[in-house]
Amino acid sequence: MIFETKRSELKIVEELLSLAREETKKTWLMYQTNLCYSQFVLYLNFLIEKKFLEIHNGTASGTSTYMITEKGKKFLKSIDTVLVHVK
Repeated sequence: MIFETKRSELKIVEELLSLAREETKKTWLMYQTNLCYSQFVLYLNFLIEKKFLEIHNGTASGTSTYMITEKGKKFLKSIDTVLVHVK
């Protein structure tokens, strides 16, 4: 049986940005990327700090949501180009 190798950091960032194309909650993002909380927070904070993701406060349920920024969309496009050439 052949097992898949671990995802690269770039692949995880790509997954997070792709999933945040529409406003989404933190918990949903974490579950969809299959990361533990501590790893997820590191990636999320990095993407927010670099302004690839933005926080939207004040949803009806009182929780914050996250969405990709224009800068994040450009970065995602660059990541997609790199990942296609690596395969």
